[in-house]
Amino acid sequence: MAKVMEKYSKERLSKMSPKEYRSILRRSEWSGVTSTEPWPCAGYAQTNLAIVPEEYAFEFLLFCNRNPRPCPVLDVTDPGDPHPKFLDPEADLRTDLPKYRVFKDGEITDEPTDIIKYWRDDLVSFLLGCSCTFVQALKAANVPFRRYGAYPTKIPCTPAGRFHGHLVVSVRAFYNSHDAVRAVQISSRHLLFHGPPIHIGDPADIGIENLGKPDSFNPNRPVVEPPKTGEIVMCWGCGVTPQMVAMESKIPFMITHRVAHMFIADRLIEELAIL
Repeated sequence: MAKVMEKYSKERLSKMSPKEYRSILRRSEWSGVTSTEPWPCAGYAQTNLAIVPEEYAFEFLLFCNRNPRPCPVLDVTDPGDPHPKFLDPEADLRTDLPKYRVFKDGEITDEPTDIIKYWRDDLVSFLLGCSCTFVQALKAANVPFRRYGAYPTKIPCTPAGRFHGHLVVSVRAFYNSHDAVRAVQISSRHLLFHGPPIHIGDPADIGIENLGKPDSFNPNRPVVEPPKTGEIVMCWGCGVTPQMVAMESKIPFMITHRVAHMFIADRLIEELAIL
């Protein structure tokens, strides 16, 4: 597998169309992350994924409606239909992500490269906006920043039915107020991809005490130096929130993307931005 993946360099992946990208995923020829530069299919929207049984799909939709900043809904499939009709009707959500996570009773039980064996006729798929989309817009506007990754917070989500838990945020540090203001302006154009930050300032205020260090939530997180004097830290709602909620709520069965292994839609970033 390693040799097969080597032929798809990041540079080659970044120039692919979503259709070409899907084809290599379906052949199990690449299972790498979609959230590092250069991005696969640069310029196209990335989304998070959450799949639940129809029995509690309305509860999850209500949860997303009540918590739009971490869970902005871009597309919802019919029960048993793996094809997202709005974002990419040719895509197959059972095979077209690099890696998935399977949750049972709140525990991660598998991280496969496809979910064919888990698919059922009652499953409903939700595609949720991902901040990797507006980050590409930040890069295009030459707004520099340092990325810290995703962190759970002490901010409770608004519950819906069996879904309850705490907000997860993605954290970035900006070098000066000009860059921070530009980041707010640009991300505000992308409400379907979390919109503007939900917190600006000391991350400890929302329960993040370990910024830049591995923790139990993400033990493989690389160490990043703490923010320097004058840098501005900002936190955005994150599409990993449903995974935290699945664990805290002990949801009987749920499938998501693996962190940093998102779905890439056949829609350009600017198609989905606010004009």
